[in-house]
Amino acid sequence: MEATFIAALAGLTSIGAYYFGARTLGLSSARLGAAIGKMLESVGIVLIFLAVNLATAVAIVLAMRGLTGAFVSAYVTDDTVWVGLSLIQGLAFQWWRGLSANPSSEGAG
Repeated sequence: MEATFIAALAGLTSIGAYYFGARTLGLSSARLGAAIGKMLESVGIVLIFLAVNLATAVAIVLAMRGLTGAFVSAYVTDDTVWVGLSLIQGLAFQWWRGLSANPSSEGAG
C-alpha cells in the first residue's frame, strides 16, 4: 500500500510539473524525451559514483583489517550519506561534462 501511495504521488507531481512547465513556463513538450534521457544519464553517473565509493570503502576496510590485524567494521559502508555524496559528485561531474562539451554555454543558467 505504501509503495502504491508513493508511486501515485510521484505520478501526480510529475503530471503537475508537466502541465506547469508546458503551459506556464512555455517549455517544449517535444523536448521532454531528451530531458528524460539526460536525467537517466545523470542517474547512471550517480550510481557509478555510488558503486565506486562503496567498493573503495569496502576495500579500505578490508585492507585495514589485513594490515592491522584488528577488526575494522564494514558498517561504515551502511549509511545513506553515501547516496547524498554520490549524488553531489555525479551531478557535478555531469555538469562539468556538459559545460566542457559546450564551452559557449558557460554562465548560462
